[in-house]
Amino acid sequence: MNLPFEHIRMYRRQGVIKPVFIREPLGILDTLIAVFKDHREKKRGQLNEVVSDCEHLGYDFRMVRGIASVLESRSLFQSRSSIPPLDARRQVFTEAAASVVASKNERLRVLEAVAERNGLTVEMLEDNLYADLEDEQYLVDFNEPSNEELMRYYNYANMIALLAYSLRLEIRYSGSDEYLENLLKRIKTAEVSGTNRKKVVIELKPTRRLGQRASRIDEILSRVIALPEWRLKTNIKYPQRYKTVCTFEIDSGGDGKLLAVDRSDPETIIEIGLPKKKLYKYGDILVVDDLARRQGVTAAQILKEISEEGSKYIDLGGVLVSSKKHQEIEANLKTLNTLGEAQTYLRALGVGDFMAVLESFGYQIEWSKPRRNSKIYRL
Repeated sequence: MNLPFEHIRMYRRQGVIKPVFIREPLGILDTLIAVFKDHREKKRGQLNEVVSDCEHLGYDFRMVRGIASVLESRSLFQSRSSIPPLDARRQVFTEAAASVVASKNERLRVLEAVAERNGLTVEMLEDNLYADLEDEQYLVDFNEPSNEELMRYYNYANMIALLAYSLRLEIRYSGSDEYLENLLKRIKTAEVSGTNRKKVVIELKPTRRLGQRASRIDEILSRVIALPEWRLKTNIKYPQRYKTVCTFEIDSGGDGKLLAVDRSDPETIIEIGLPKKKLYKYGDILVVDDLARRQGVTAAQILKEISEEGSKYIDLGGVLVSSKKHQEIEANLKTLNTLGEAQTYLRALGVGDFMAVLESFGYQIEWSKPRRNSKIYRL
């Protein structure tokens, strides 16, 4: 997962820059784990309010928000609605337009009429009206880490966010990882040397696509730190307006022991072939809000780039799919039975927020434990 860049914690001294690592389990780790546990089956908005309150417990608010981001990546949120929220709002507004609504009783009458037509209670209808908003999503599952695991996951996420501002990466490692080596071959500016002890140098240019840069560095380092011996040295210009380039070094024998990659979901390995020219810059399927969040830009900027590029997508309500891929995905989803199967399939297509894609194709979930065995179905 990528830590929001505004939550980076670092210190700089005499040309050296370092992420601020948590070095021992702190009380805030246990507190935030408990907050997420207590908010199962509650709305994201309620969870966010309590997380905000935790910022006043004496810890750096950036650390609190950063830890919460790690826990969010281990959480599953779902919109709950008996009828599509857009349809619910349309019916309510149409009903209200037929008469003057100037009091609570008149509003209640409108809601009762719409609820009765749809076989709902007024409470259920009101819960439906804005169920598509992020704060209205329910926390339906939370993969709880230990405080020690959370500490290491946070340290790694904080480091990756800072490394997105790198101008040069020098990585040395021992051991063999075919996937990593194929990955490095696809990077034009990467120079790889050595056999048993490899040295990799990657030259980078400043970029505004920090989320994309962080994801690529994460993909590399998540493999590197799993090797028995490694060392990283990098030049970092953070923030970008800062004139001085600083150095950062870390290795497996030192602070590297404070890091861990969160692998809460099973890893899907996809064979990497030779680079192919992409017909679509962002691929055949993308969740706009998720992509914008990962790249550190707004959804409007993503949509503007797509429009300027001239790519044609089918809009499924925040999920964009090429017409050719739409038919393929629709056909393949019909062959899947469980949430785990759908997750593996969609992750292989490069989808991060696979739940949003399932919902956009009209699928619902019959929850069970373990989560991956939950049944998916389409009404």
